[in-house]
Amino acid sequence: MTVAAPAMADAADNEMLQRELEMLRAQNDAQSMRLMRLEARVERLSFYNQSYAGPATRGRVMNAAYRGDKTQLAQAPTQPENAPANATAPATAGEEEVVKEAPASGSKRAVYQEQHALFDSKFTFEPGFTYSTFDRNQLLLNGFLALDAIFLGNISVDEVEAQILTLNLGGRYGATDRLQLDFNVPFVYRNTNYQSVGAGFGNASSEEDVTLDPELGDVSAGFYYQLFKEQVNRPDIVWNVRVKAPTGSDPYGIPIVEVPGSGGNLRIPDELPSGNGVWALSTGFSFVKTVDPAILYANVNYNYNFKEDFDDISSDAGDQPGSIDLGNAFSYGFGLAFALNERMSMSFGYSQTFSEKSEQRLDSSGDWQSIIGSDINSAQLNVGATYALSDRSSWITNVGVGLNTDAPDVTLNMKFPYTF
Repeated sequence: MTVAAPAMADAADNEMLQRELEMLRAQNDAQSMRLMRLEARVERLSFYNQSYAGPATRGRVMNAAYRGDKTQLAQAPTQPENAPANATAPATAGEEEVVKEAPASGSKRAVYQEQHALFDSKFTFEPGFTYSTFDRNQLLLNGFLALDAIFLGNISVDEVEAQILTLNLGGRYGATDRLQLDFNVPFVYRNTNYQSVGAGFGNASSEEDVTLDPELGDVSAGFYYQLFKEQVNRPDIVWNVRVKAPTGSDPYGIPIVEVPGSGGNLRIPDELPSGNGVWALSTGFSFVKTVDPAILYANVNYNYNFKEDFDDISSDAGDQPGSIDLGNAFSYGFGLAFALNERMSMSFGYSQTFSEKSEQRLDSSGDWQSIIGSDINSAQLNVGATYALSDRSSWITNVGVGLNTDAPDVTLNMKFPYTF
């Protein structure tokens, strides 16, 4: 009896150890299977985050995998195996939707809208106005409108001061993610002051104002097409085409009248036009490159004016039919803009326009004659500012200062685009 008791105790201990060993083996197998499933899931999640998810989610998943954090891994979004390449990770409860790229600030969007085009908005209403002023001495006017402000005709005056205020009602429509359509309807108000000294070979001076009440100008429409999107070593390149219709009043055949009391020294046009009277087609390219925090931009454009026939092209009495061929123009510009904060930015630029001489022909069988002084070389220095009033509206301001005699003295341009 004393010998059997230890033997029975050893047998019981052995059986208990066997059961414990089998339990540990089962737990080890279960843990191994769980680790294998966990590794497979981490592998799948890592691939998904590199292919689909944004950097924030990708970093969270990789950190969780490194720490072995099962809670974070369980919360990470999954993606079906047949998900498209541009799929976006679904947002889980209490978690913000994953965004591939931070949205552009309002200030940068305003710069792109002014210098380029935005293709991510459906419709933008763009009201604004432009004010420009000219001051010219000893100017020869030949009956043509230069720079939308000055009559070119056979009149000699000592000084001409012109002011033009244009209300622009425009709009832009994003037809696709690469195509934008736009239009502009201008209403023009003009006032020109003519001054002359020495009437009748004396010291008397003569002065007269000619005013154009607000009137419809030349309506234009066009499109912008994005040829290439911006990359690391390439700017965003957009091609534009515009057509301008002669919906405003033309400057041809306007009578020239003598100012009473000027002794024949001051003769002025009887009225002012709101357009140039011909169809025009322009095309060009614009370039934008983002170099944080700056934005570099440039543009080149060519404007072609179609020849037109008119019932009267002379300021003399009676109708004298003829043809007009306004000079074609080439322009370019470049500049730099940078964001001051999320809402405001500033820009500095330079622009220049070269226009050929205009020609006229009194009848269909006559010879074309160049209009002296009708060629233009206009250079401007531009300083602008944009302010994002909200997510949908902004305020764009630009001030241009003329650098030579053909350019306007000062140009002020303001726009208030609103995106629907």
